[in-house]
Amino acid sequence: MAGFCLFLLVAFLPGYALGNLTDVLRFRTRTLAFQLAASVPLALAIGPIVAFTVGRWLSLTAVLGVNAGLSAYALYLLARAVKKSSFNSTDKKFPVFLGLIAIWLVIALVSLADIQIGRRLYFSTIAFDYAVRTEFTQAIATYGIPAQNPFTYPGHLVVLRYHYFWMIPCALVQRLGCGLVDARQAFIAGTLWCGMGLMSLIPLYLRVFSPQGATNLYRRSVIGIALLGVTGLDILGALLMWWLHYVGLVGGVSPSVEWWNNQVDGWVYTMLWEPHYTCALIACLTGFLVLWDVPQNSGLRRRIVSGLVAGMAFATAAGAGIYVAMVFAVFLALWTLLTLAQRWYRDTGMFVVAGVTAVAFTIPYLRTLTSTKAGGGGGQLFHLTVRSFDLVELLLKIFGFDRPWQILVGDLLTLPLNYFLELGVFFVAGWITWTRFRRRGRPATRYELAAFAMAATSIVICTFVKSSVITNNDLGWRGFLIAQFVLLLWAAELLSIPAAIPDASKSLLHLLLIVGAAGVVCDLASLRFFPVLSDAGVVPKIAWMTADRKLGERTYANREAYEWLRARTSPRAIVQQSPNVAYQETFWGLYGQRQTVAADRACGTGFGGDSDECAPTYARLDQLFSHGTSESFAAACRALPVDFFIAKDTDPVWHDRSSWVWNRPAIFENDFVRLFPCQPGPVSTKLDGSAPRAAGAVAQTVVSSGLRRQRGRNTDLRGTCKIRSAQAKPGCTLGPPPLQVQCLLWLGRRFRLPRL
Repeated sequence: MAGFCLFLLVAFLPGYALGNLTDVLRFRTRTLAFQLAASVPLALAIGPIVAFTVGRWLSLTAVLGVNAGLSAYALYLLARAVKKSSFNSTDKKFPVFLGLIAIWLVIALVSLADIQIGRRLYFSTIAFDYAVRTEFTQAIATYGIPAQNPFTYPGHLVVLRYHYFWMIPCALVQRLGCGLVDARQAFIAGTLWCGMGLMSLIPLYLRVFSPQGATNLYRRSVIGIALLGVTGLDILGALLMWWLHYVGLVGGVSPSVEWWNNQVDGWVYTMLWEPHYTCALIACLTGFLVLWDVPQNSGLRRRIVSGLVAGMAFATAAGAGIYVAMVFAVFLALWTLLTLAQRWYRDTGMFVVAGVTAVAFTIPYLRTLTSTKAGGGGGQLFHLTVRSFDLVELLLKIFGFDRPWQILVGDLLTLPLNYFLELGVFFVAGWITWTRFRRRGRPATRYELAAFAMAATSIVICTFVKSSVITNNDLGWRGFLIAQFVLLLWAAELLSIPAAIPDASKSLLHLLLIVGAAGVVCDLASLRFFPVLSDAGVVPKIAWMTADRKLGERTYANREAYEWLRARTSPRAIVQQSPNVAYQETFWGLYGQRQTVAADRACGTGFGGDSDECAPTYARLDQLFSHGTSESFAAACRALPVDFFIAKDTDPVWHDRSSWVWNRPAIFENDFVRLFPCQPGPVSTKLDGSAPRAAGAVAQTVVSSGLRRQRGRNTDLRGTCKIRSAQAKPGCTLGPPPLQVQCLLWLGRRFRLPRL
């Protein structure tokens, strides 16, 4: 909650100030309710690219200074606006929207925070992805921009190859928290604000983009926001896949109802799992709305300013969620050509200005991605296909139709059924909107052209093109969000006027709404409680979580160890756990929040770095964590820039009583984790001043200074001061310094003040 409040200085107040300064969306003449709703999307759309640009050329401290200035200006403007504002009927209903936001905040917090039951701790299934993005956030907060890859360290920092713009605001909040908010907490707080930004866009689009404008806006907006809590018929597909699992036709079950098929994710799922793609969608839609709202008779200055602001928003999208930005870029190109064909030359000029601006701001980011060698193999980024329908493909294989062309034909013929099951009420709303347009038999309006073009571009690309960088089809899954937003607007318009719904469709729509809402509730419960139920033996286990029923105890012990270590080490310390993990290294990602030399068998080079440098490092670490001795531990400390080694009960070396795990002194231990510092010694690679500290230096400095704080009591570094289950021996309490001291230390490091 502290992170959520600090996000006001990043995701709200700067947006209000920028809206007033640029007057995009005719901000200055709008009602206070409109201004408040527009502030969050504007901040999320423009803030990340400003932060990247300023942070790259100056520092994150300079970015915080810019945000502080904008926030102060926004507070001044808000004080004046509230003082002289006369609330109209829509403003008086604003508390209803605050109630919807409160519901979202409760859902998100319950879904993302850990559940502790005694000495057992359970993260949400969503931690599968948050473990990765938490480390990105920590790396940005520690090393600045351009972001560095926290998953590999071959003696020097490696530039991160990822669309990480959304992690920049989260890193700013982590810094603003001054020790009170860590990277994971800042990222969760950012997820809350991303959801609020998407909710804010719905009334904005219904007011500015829709031809109905202010007519019945309150009802349409409430329905539109409520529809975020509805998905397709995924619960039926998930139940069917569970049944197929129990009869032996499929090999496993999933903890999410969205995973039964090639995903078209519900909105709540997307906001929780993929906040960076949500940010990219917000940026794209905000940029387009800024251009759309410019009056036809407006002057050159307004058009240029709107083009510049929209271009910055599109640049944010490129750095926050590349696949959403790619699909939207195709739509923008088609729309620009359409404005030219319609002889809307002023609009064409605005979109050209936006495109040039977006390219100019994106080039520095793209250069950072190409500054280092990419890990992994080559291959095509995309290939043509037909969106797969997993259930149909399973049936075809059962009946012997398993040739590739037969599978493609089956997927093509069942596309309508596929999308009906995935979209539910939104599919029907889109179909009704399309058939009504066809019956009218007249040319499309400007609004209809834009809406149909936006939806069609997204549907066509995400149906017949597949991204192939990784196994997941991120292009098809995330690029489809653009079409989903248009369908949501159509559904809100349709459901707000019950008399306009054909009688034959009313019962179907009501049924689809009920099933779609039930699917969201079921998915939230499954994502939240699947680890708990799996540990209790109620549901099957997930291979990347655990193979036994000790997930809760193991998670508690790992968090305990990592939080103990983080309280006593510099953010630039390097820790190393086994890269050949039994389960996904969720613990290090969520709770470690420190640089590592090799996170996995590829040393994390999929996110940047040279895979050729990985082989010898991985071989040494694999040997150390498989059957290493005290001598091999000392050799690893000399050869690798590691400050702390972390042994866990899932490592093979843990079960060898003659190994270094049991023959070297641990500075911390519990039933599942033991921590070992590297002693001072030579480092194989000289590190520059911006890099983490040399191997052993952090361990010696932090541990010895921490023990000296105990006034000389029990200060033997060879192991007389061990912590077990976070309970120190008498006279050996190594608690972290008070928050005020942490803040002073942070300020001293940041502004290079002399050591006191």
